Amino acid sequence: MKKINPIALVLIVLVVGLLAFKVMSFFGCYVRIDDVDACWKLTAW
Repeated sequence: MKKINPIALVLIVLVVGLLAFKVMSFFGCYVRIDDVDACWKLTAW
């Protein structure tokens, strides 16, 4: 098994975590407000 670079692993975990946070924020907002455009503006980059 190839050894994974620890810096690359940390970067991957951070990026995946950020994306998951954005997706969960968007869906949480959508459930509350029920307006896709408003939620997209609130949770967009």
